[in-house]
Amino acid sequence: MAEALTFIERSTCPVCDSADADVLWSGKLDDADVIARLSEYSYSGPWRTQIVGQTFCLCQCARCSMKWHRHVIDDSAVATVYGTWADAEQAKRFEAAHVTSKHDRKAMRVQMAKLVLRLDHLAEQGARPMRLLDFGCGDGDFLSVARAMGADALGIDVSASRTQAARGDGLTILPDLEALDAQDGPPLDAVVLSQVLEHIAAPKSLLRALHQRLRPGGVLFVAVPNTKGVSVPQDFHEFTLVQPVEHMNAFTPDTLRQIGRNTGFLPLRRPAAFVTTKPTDALRSAANWIHDPKTTDVFFRAVEATTPTKRESLS
Repeated sequence: MAEALTFIERSTCPVCDSADADVLWSGKLDDADVIARLSEYSYSGPWRTQIVGQTFCLCQCARCSMKWHRHVIDDSAVATVYGTWADAEQAKRFEAAHVTSKHDRKAMRVQMAKLVLRLDHLAEQGARPMRLLDFGCGDGDFLSVARAMGADALGIDVSASRTQAARGDGLTILPDLEALDAQDGPPLDAVVLSQVLEHIAAPKSLLRALHQRLRPGGVLFVAVPNTKGVSVPQDFHEFTLVQPVEHMNAFTPDTLRQIGRNTGFLPLRRPAAFVTTKPTDALRSAANWIHDPKTTDVFFRAVEATTPTKRESLS
C-alpha cells in the first residue's frame, strides 16, 4: 500500500500572522462528498489510499479576512502530489475536461503575448532583453512565447514529468531557486507567479525570496484563483478554489494585494496591451483598461527590501 500523505499544521494567518481565525469548512479528505470532487481531478496513482482519515480545516483570519487551510501537505507530500498525482498525463486529462481555454491555443498564446508586453513595459529595462523568470512554469508554454518575443526567459518547476518536453525543446527549466542562484546571472527584471501562490505553505517566504532576486524596481505578476464569496463549496468550480489538498491559501483581490504590500511589493495598474487585428477586441481591451476591475491577476513593483541580510531560498 502507498504511504499516506503527511501534513503539517499552520497556526497563524499566512498574510498577517494573526492566530485569531474562524472555521469556515472542515471535515475529512475521505468524506464521500470530498472524494467525489477529488475524483474529478483524474489524479494518477493510488491517491485514494493516501488520504484516508486525514482532516482539513478552512479558516478565515479575523484580522485581515484571509482564508487559509490549517492542515497542509508537507514537503514529502508535495513531492508525491506533484510528482505522482499531478503528472503530465493527469494535467492533460484535467485540462481536457475542465480548462476550455487550453482548447484554443491561439487565444491562449495571445494572452501570453499580452502578458509579455505588459511586463516589458513595466520593467523598463532599456534596450537589453528582459530577464524573466516563470516560477511554476509547468509545460513551458509561456516561456516559449516570451523567448519568441525576445525575452531572456527561464523557468522553475518541481514537476519533472510536466517539464520534460519543454526541456527537450531547449527551454531552460530549473528545479529551484538555488539552481537559479548557481547560474550567477544578473538580477531578474520580471517574475511570473501564475496559479502558484495558492499552493505554497509559506507564501510570504516565497515572495520575499523572489523579491531578493529581482532588481530594484523589478516587476512581479501574480495570478491566483479569486475566492471572494466562497467558503463551503457548493459546486465543483467553488471546490477547485478552496481544494483542501492542493490549495493551501484562498486569496481575494484585497488579501492578494495585502500580502504583496507585506513583502515589499507595490500593486500597479495593469497596462493596456493589444495583440489583435479586430477593432472589437481592441475596444474591449481598452474598456477593461479604463475600468481597471479589481481582480486576483495583479502586477506589482518591488519597492523595498524585506530581509536585510541572508538571501532566502525555497526548494
